[in-house]
Amino acid sequence: MSRGSHARAVVSRSALIRNAQLVAQRVAPAEVAIVVKDNAYAHGVTDVVSTLSGAGFRRFGALDLATARAVRDEAPDAMVFAWVFGEEDDLDAAIATHVDLGVSYPSMLERVSEAARRTGDRARVHLKIDTGLHRAGVLADSWPGFVRRAAELQHEGVIDVTGMWTHIAEASFEADSAAIDRFNAAIRQAHSAGLHPRVRHLAASAASFERSDARYDMVRVGAFVYGIAPGDGIGPEQLGLTPALTLSSTVSSVETVNRRTIARIPVGQVNGLYSEAAGATHVAIRDRRFPVVRVSSTDADVDVSGGEAAVGDEVYLFGNGAHGEASLQVWADAMGSIGEEIVIRLARSAEHIYVE
Repeated sequence: MSRGSHARAVVSRSALIRNAQLVAQRVAPAEVAIVVKDNAYAHGVTDVVSTLSGAGFRRFGALDLATARAVRDEAPDAMVFAWVFGEEDDLDAAIATHVDLGVSYPSMLERVSEAARRTGDRARVHLKIDTGLHRAGVLADSWPGFVRRAAELQHEGVIDVTGMWTHIAEASFEADSAAIDRFNAAIRQAHSAGLHPRVRHLAASAASFERSDARYDMVRVGAFVYGIAPGDGIGPEQLGLTPALTLSSTVSSVETVNRRTIARIPVGQVNGLYSEAAGATHVAIRDRRFPVVRVSSTDADVDVSGGEAAVGDEVYLFGNGAHGEASLQVWADAMGSIGEEIVIRLARSAEHIYVE
């Protein structure tokens, strides 16, 4: 760990590639769009994209336009899909660099079309229908008019409706089935308007593994590629996925407090460690697990009574278990959270090291 760092995130390139390949095999013949939002779930977007594009993956979900630019720099020939952009975002540049834009509202469709006219390039758009999750998207009553307007703009040569998409809740089989039915109905209406999008996508990590009828032409997979469970339901261990990131720190001091031996690590609330970690989580030192007993703003205490620890010892918070540490899923379950939230909080400001 470099001087001044509170933690080190070691990212395995081979784990990323194996996980992505396993996902691709599972969802074939649908294509995989690897989601790299939040700096690739704090794994480092530049290195993740260079690793996976080098392994032959050509589709990425960027979320925002800043991330889309970073992906485009690393993967000039990839399909880059972004679906969150604000009034200040440079749509002209996104269109000029052939970023696929998720369009969720009629006003957004007009804004994208205006930018396309300015640039002289056809905007590649994916139209979004709200199928019940209410995470943006055009409502069913407004959908027929929306796709008719999109067809007009495509006929004018302003846009190219390359895709159609939605989000589903992944809450229950029945709810997801209803969302799929709504999506199918929306596709039929788009066809009636003269649109024939080449890329239809609905499923994220969990649904892409569990339901073949949710895969369509492409699935958007984030958490599983990193070996992280996206939430309730099927987890990475059940699927043979490997955590790609191992987070560690070092012992900064050892002292006796109330007859207990306490090892202190420089990871606290300012670094993203929840105060709830005290009494709920364990770390590994010298291949043994010890409980976290206190979390302050800048550090945390580990009770190493009955074991051994010295200043400078490596302390593993979570990872692939090679050093005795728990998985990120164990941490998430213990704290009533989800793995991606914890890793983003704790690893985003850590020193990153990439290994094969």
